[in-house]
Amino acid sequence: MLQPTSSRGFTLMELMLAIAISAVVLTVAFSSFFQVIRSKEFTENQLEMYNEARFILSKMTEDLSMAFPRGVVYPTTEASDFPFFISGGGEGKSSLRFTAFTHHPGPGSRTSDQAELFYFLAPNPENGLFYLMRSENPSIGIENTGIEYAISERVVAFSASFFSEDAEGHMVDEWDSTLRGTLPRGVEIGVVLMGPGGEEVEFSLFVIIPAAN
Repeated sequence: MLQPTSSRGFTLMELMLAIAISAVVLTVAFSSFFQVIRSKEFTENQLEMYNEARFILSKMTEDLSMAFPRGVVYPTTEASDFPFFISGGGEGKSSLRFTAFTHHPGPGSRTSDQAELFYFLAPNPENGLFYLMRSENPSIGIENTGIEYAISERVVAFSASFFSEDAEGHMVDEWDSTLRGTLPRGVEIGVVLMGPGGEEVEFSLFVIIPAAN
């Protein structure tokens, strides 16, 4: 003889309890998932900032180490009327303009392997910070003939100080080769970038200029 099957199901209370437990589990799971995503994005943005700073300092080191007065063979004994190393700005908005052996002329080119380099800040309207701009002009002394581009768009401040050639060897905030007649022996570069969390992160480096030493 067949036994009657039970038709008993879940009560409303049991169903509500199951839904509540599922909601808590899903909330915790999604919260952990989005926390991992946010941490990953923060780490990637921070790594990008450090790579950007490394590129800036590496590029400026490469350029400054090749600084050389225009048309001068022995920069420590000869003078040049051309302003081959000039600083400007100040208070976190410095600029550097100098001549260096950074140009690679193609076959048949009338330009030399020297170029006039210019590092300066330009406002970035998208985030209220600054672009750090680099300009390279192989036609030294002729305006608007170079290539200009941004090497960073998150700069808070850019500063430069210079190791003097005098006996005391002290640091100075400005440099004008038309007055000093020579290159600085070294340049201390400071760059402040805006971090992924809105924090300001400072990077600095001292670059020796071989032609002045």
